[in-house]
Amino acid sequence: MKIAVSHERALPAGPDQVAGLLADFERIWPAELAPVPRPLGDGLYDTKLMLWQEIDRPGAARAFRVVRPAGMRGEHWFEISTDGGATTLRHTVSAVATGRFAVLWRTVIGRRHDQIVAAMLDNVGRLAAAGPG
Repeated sequence: MKIAVSHERALPAGPDQVAGLLADFERIWPAELAPVPRPLGDGLYDTKLMLWQEIDRPGAARAFRVVRPAGMRGEHWFEISTDGGATTLRHTVSAVATGRFAVLWRTVIGRRHDQIVAAMLDNVGRLAAAGPG
C-alpha cells in the first residue's frame, strides 16, 4: 500500500526560529500522544514502533528514512518555506506499507500519525508565537 500524506501549518515566526524548534523533538513532540523519538547515535531514532535514520534530503529542514519494521519502507521529512513574509512548516510522508503494516496503517497508525503531526505542528506554532527562547 502506497502512503502519501502531507500536513502543513503557517507559523508566526521566521524560518530560522522554526528550524531551531524543529531541531528539538524534546520541545515540540506531543509526548502525551507517543514517546518522544529517542536518539540512539549515528542519526538513528527509536520511536518504539519504528526506527528512523536521519538523512539529507534536498530542500528539507530534517528528513528521516524508516529503517524498521520490515513492513514499512519510506521517508518522511519537514520543509520550511516562506512566501510574502509568512513561514510554512510542512511534514510529508512517502512510504510503502506491506503485509500487516498495510492493515495497521489503514486501521491504526495512519490516524495516530495524523494526530501526532497535528499536535506537533500546534506545539511548534505555540512556541513560535511565544518568541525566541
